[in-house]
Amino acid sequence: AARLNVTEPGPGCIHFSARLDAAFFAQLTAERVQTKWSNGRPVRQWVPRRPGARNEALDCYVYASAALQGLYSGGLRLADMVDRLDRVGAVAPLQGALLRSSWVGGRR
Repeated sequence: AARLNVTEPGPGCIHFSARLDAAFFAQLTAERVQTKWSNGRPVRQWVPRRPGARNEALDCYVYASAALQGLYSGGLRLADMVDRLDRVGAVAPLQGALLRSSWVGGRR
């Protein structure tokens, strides 16, 4: 949610397509964080701003962010790939950009 407050383009800023409609942004902001106390400890939870509000855009953003972090932890060097973009927009080959796992692809 803090990234929605970043207004300057760059690290941490979310860039949105101009094709997105108001319904998308209503879903993106459909919940707010609320702190409740349980057994003497603060517990943060997300609650709808309006009863029955749809939040699929927010959920999809969170899942996509988590997937990207998973790829980073698996060895994806996205910044290195961007640095190797050629003038026509094609990604130049990058050796060792991604760690390979024997689990993916069924290799034994």
